[in-house]
Amino acid sequence: MRIAIVSYYAPPDPAVASHRVLRLSRTLLKAGHEVHWVTLDETLLLKRDETLASLTPQSIVRHELGGPTLAARPAARNLPEKVLRTLAHKVPAWLTVPDKHVEWAFRLWRNLPKLAVQWDFDAVLLTCGPHGQLLAIPRLRRISPGTKIFVDYRDLLSGNPWTENADTRVRRRLLKRERRLLQSADALFVNSTEALASFRSSVGEMPFSVQVMRNAADYELAEEIELGRVEFDEGKSIRIGFFGTIFPRRRLIPILKALGSLPEETLRNVTVDVYCDAEGSKDLLDEDLAAVSRSVADRVHRHEYVPYAEALRNMRSMSALLLVNGNEPEDNVFVPGKLYDYVMARRPILFIGNVGDAQRIVAETSGSSCCFTHAQTAEIAQAIASLAAEAEDLDPVASYNCEQTFAPLLSMLEVEPKACGDAGVM
Repeated sequence: MRIAIVSYYAPPDPAVASHRVLRLSRTLLKAGHEVHWVTLDETLLLKRDETLASLTPQSIVRHELGGPTLAARPAARNLPEKVLRTLAHKVPAWLTVPDKHVEWAFRLWRNLPKLAVQWDFDAVLLTCGPHGQLLAIPRLRRISPGTKIFVDYRDLLSGNPWTENADTRVRRRLLKRERRLLQSADALFVNSTEALASFRSSVGEMPFSVQVMRNAADYELAEEIELGRVEFDEGKSIRIGFFGTIFPRRRLIPILKALGSLPEETLRNVTVDVYCDAEGSKDLLDEDLAAVSRSVADRVHRHEYVPYAEALRNMRSMSALLLVNGNEPEDNVFVPGKLYDYVMARRPILFIGNVGDAQRIVAETSGSSCCFTHAQTAEIAQAIASLAAEAEDLDPVASYNCEQTFAPLLSMLEVEPKACGDAGVM
């Protein structure tokens, strides 16, 4: 079948959402399908990862719809852009649209149906946000009625505890619009069991299949990147790696507290390598390091982001990898995308957070003894002290490979195109 993956984020854009697009594409190609991307013009991207570019299969057909939206730019380049950026930030509340990326939503509304007809797409998968992509669904259905439409929610729209509008009236209007837009879809996927429960609670039952389809650990991709073991420095000390953004509700305070409870001799043999951005993440990290002892702060080293392939190689050089979810129950619905890169690196993962899909994934891949709550400072410290500098690689876990993880989508594409909408109806 000829399948179009619609995503604002796609390689070589370094955003973590691009990783899901790449894994989905590789899996579909391996299953014998033809893959197209409807995405941004790669020559206009604000950031570019050449390692992702080199990993992109050459058979993928790109359909590029302009550059990044004004809301995605770090700052306005002139006065007209400043005015338009301000308007873009206010539009979601004024017009009850899903997000601020209004230009992207309009480009899709205008161009996606034409592309579907021109290229005779059997299926379209809208994935990885922004949620404004949903606005194109009714017109796509009307103009290309034979195309099957699948929606892949990386994050929820309604029922998302961290992004819901504070105005009850706006939330009700947005929910009504979301339900109306989704009526024209053939299936919807969410990325965790908690997200599925939240979707059903907030949106309700839909006249099509709603299933969990997590991200995947692409072990074959990891092998292609040649993740050979990296030699350890400084007397084979224990190295704990954190990769990604530090959020206000997901800070490294629990690991810092655990480091502070270690004996000095043990602490001197531990290093926490933090690969994060030099803006908000660095500010939060600096604030937390200022509140701990100098001996603890000295064991935490911040690094700039590195390209994807290099990041995976660096993960392989760690004694363990660190994942910290928020302590609030509302955060249990989220599974950070980097967790699947951690699984691909096959290193032990120290998880700090509550029970949820993220915790269950770590328990199934690294063992339940690697999972802790925010209050278990002593237990976290003991786990750190017991780490081996060069622990054995973890075995791949078959249930997280691409074929099994993306089976809900693959199974819908195994039947004849016109019958897809009847597969797995709730």
